[in-house]
Amino acid sequence: MPTIRGACPHDCPDTCALLVTVEDGRATAIAGNPDHPITRGFLCGKVSDYLERVYHPDRLLRPLIRTGPKGEGEFREASWDEALDRVASGLGGAIDRHGGATVLPYSFIGTQGALQYNVVSGRLFNAIGATELERTICDAAAMAGVMMTHGADPEVDPDEWHHARLIVLWGWNPLSTAPHLWRRVLDARAAGARIVVIDPFRSRTARVADEHVQPIPGTDGALALGLMRAIVDAGLADEEWCRAHADGYDDLLGRLEQYPVGRCAAITGIDEAAIRALGEAIAAVQPSLVRLGVGAQRHAGAEIAYRTIACLPAVAGSWRHRGGGFAYSPIATFLALPQEAMERPDLRPGAVRSVPMGQLGRALTTLDDPPVSALVVWNANPLIGEPNETAVRAGLERDDLFCVVLEQFMTDTARYADVILPATTGLEHRDVVPSWGHHYLTWNEPAIAPRGESLPNSEIFRRIALRLGLDGDVFSVSDDDLLEQLLAGSSVPVDRSALRAQGYVKVDLGQGAAPHAAGDFATPSGRLRLRNDDLDDPLPFYDPPAEIADEALAARFGLCLITPKTHLFLNSSFANGRRQTAAQPEPYVVLHPDDAAARAIVDGGTVRVFNDRGSFTARCRVSDDARVGVAVAPQGWWLKAWRGASCQATTPDAVTRFAHAPTFNDNRVEVLPEGRHPGHEAFADE
Repeated sequence: MPTIRGACPHDCPDTCALLVTVEDGRATAIAGNPDHPITRGFLCGKVSDYLERVYHPDRLLRPLIRTGPKGEGEFREASWDEALDRVASGLGGAIDRHGGATVLPYSFIGTQGALQYNVVSGRLFNAIGATELERTICDAAAMAGVMMTHGADPEVDPDEWHHARLIVLWGWNPLSTAPHLWRRVLDARAAGARIVVIDPFRSRTARVADEHVQPIPGTDGALALGLMRAIVDAGLADEEWCRAHADGYDDLLGRLEQYPVGRCAAITGIDEAAIRALGEAIAAVQPSLVRLGVGAQRHAGAEIAYRTIACLPAVAGSWRHRGGGFAYSPIATFLALPQEAMERPDLRPGAVRSVPMGQLGRALTTLDDPPVSALVVWNANPLIGEPNETAVRAGLERDDLFCVVLEQFMTDTARYADVILPATTGLEHRDVVPSWGHHYLTWNEPAIAPRGESLPNSEIFRRIALRLGLDGDVFSVSDDDLLEQLLAGSSVPVDRSALRAQGYVKVDLGQGAAPHAAGDFATPSGRLRLRNDDLDDPLPFYDPPAEIADEALAARFGLCLITPKTHLFLNSSFANGRRQTAAQPEPYVVLHPDDAAARAIVDGGTVRVFNDRGSFTARCRVSDDARVGVAVAPQGWWLKAWRGASCQATTPDAVTRFAHAPTFNDNRVEVLPEGRHPGHEAFADE
C-alpha cells in the first residue's frame, strides 16, 4: 500500500505534514509525519479523522443549479457544461450591465495552499477588473501593527522556543488552535519555563498556564504600556540594547511618563501589583518570549496595540537571548513565495475599487455605481464567518444578485448560491502550503483522484475564465507549471527536489538562533522602531476600542461580547463532522456568576444576547472562566445549531483604521433570560 506525502490545507499556523495510506485508489489512513519538526507524528482533533470529510455522505460531488428560493437549499444536479454556461452567463451579463467592478470575489484561506488559494482566481478577477477584496479578516491589523515596529520579520523560530524561560501567550489559545506549536511551548516548560496567558477568557490554554491575566477586551495596548513602565520603574530596562539597535528610546521613556502603572491598571482592570510583577519578570527572567495570537486584534485601535506590544521585548532586553524576543505570525516566510505577482495584477484594465472583507454585508446592500450584482465565493463561508450577519444575509437574499459558490458541502452560504461548483479536498489536488506559524514549506501530493466530478479551485477558475473568453495564454498554464513558477520565484532558494522527496523544507530567511541580538530588523534602517516617524503619533500609546470604551453605549448594553474559536472547529470548517459535533453539540454563552446573578440567569438556561444590530439565543454556562463584564460566545457552528441567527448577528462591521480589519470583539451587548426584555417588570426590579 503506497503512502503519499501531503499537507493539511486548512487555515491553521501548524501546517501539518501528512502521510496518507492508499489502497486500491481509496485513502484508508491518515497520520502526521513523525519526521516533520512541527507535526511530530500526530494530528489535531479536527484533522485526525479527515477521511470522514473526504468520504462524507453529504459531500458535494457534482455541479448544482438552484431551483428554489434563495436560502432554502433546493438544487438540481447539472453537467459541468451546463453549470459553466450558467456561470458565464451570470457573470458576463452582470459585467455587460455594470462593468467588471460589479463582480465581487470573496475568499480566504479555507484552503491555505499557495496555488488553490488565489492564483488562477486572482488572474480571473484581475482580468475582468472586478472589485478587489481586502483580505483582512484574520491577522491584518496585527501584522500592520507589528510591522510598524520591526517590519516584515521572521521573528523567533518556534524551533528555538524551548530555550525560553518565560513565555507570554498573549491573545492566543494554542492548545485549541495550534496544538503542535503548543507542544513547542511544553518543551520550554519541561526545561523550566514559566507560562503566562493574557486573555479575557480562561481558555483551555489559560487553564493549564502558570498564570492567567484577564484584561478588559481591547485594552491590551494599555497593558503593554503598563508592563514597559513597570520595567523602567524597576530599573530593568535594557537601555544599552535599545540605544544600539532601536530608534526613539528616550522618546519612549517620555511617553511612558504619561502611563504610570496605576493608570494602566485602571484601564485594563488588572491589579497594579500584578502588572508590576509580570513586567519585572519579563525583563528579569531571560530568555523571555512574547508570542502574540490573533485574538487581541479584534477591536478599534488594534494596530497601535500590537505595535505597542511589539516594543515590549526590546525594553525588556529579550532580543539578546536565544529563544527570547517576540513572535506572532512569521509572515516573511509566507511571503517568500511570489503570491501577489502570480495573481497578475498587471492584467487589470485600470484602477479598481476595493472592499474590506469584514464589510461584505455593507458591500452587498449599500454599494452602488455600480452595485455588486455578482458574487463568487470559495474557501470561505461568510454567512456565519462575517460580522453583521443580518446585513450579509440580506445581501445574499437579493434576487438581483448572481452568486457562485465553490464548495465541498452545503454550507449556510452555499444555500444562497445560484450555482454550486464541487471543489476537491486537500487529498485530491497538488499544492505547496506555506505556514503562518513556523518556517517550513510543505508539499501536498494528491493521494487520490478527485471524487465524483469535483475539481481543484485552480481548474474551476481556469474553465470559467476560458468560458468567458479571457486570454488563453494566461489561463491555460497547468497547475504543475504554476507551482514551478511559484517555487522558482521564491525570495529565498527552495530545494524543490528535497521538498517533493521529503515533503517539506525549511525556509531560511536568516532567522537563526537569535535573529535580532544585533538588530538587523526588516526596517529601512535595520533598527527596531520604538519611534516610527511614518505615523501621525510616532510613539506607542493607548488607542482605545470603540464600543467597549463608549460609556453611553455601556449604559444600554452592559457586557462586552467576544467570540473566540471553538476547540474542534476551524472557524466553520468541521462543524458538520460527526465526532466534532458530538463533542461540541450546541453553541453556548459563558457569563461570570456576578453578571448572571444580576440578570437572574441560571446555569444551563437559555438566554437571548442582543444589541441594536441583532440578537441570538444560546444556552448559558455560568462560570468565572469569563471575567466580570464580559460575555463569551464561541463561534463556528452552522446556523441550524443556533436555532436562527448566530453570535455574528450582534458583531459590528466597523473596521480598523490602518488595515481595515474587522472588530468582532469590540462589541457591546446585553444578555437576558429567553423571553424577557429590557423594561420587563422583573428585570426592572433587579
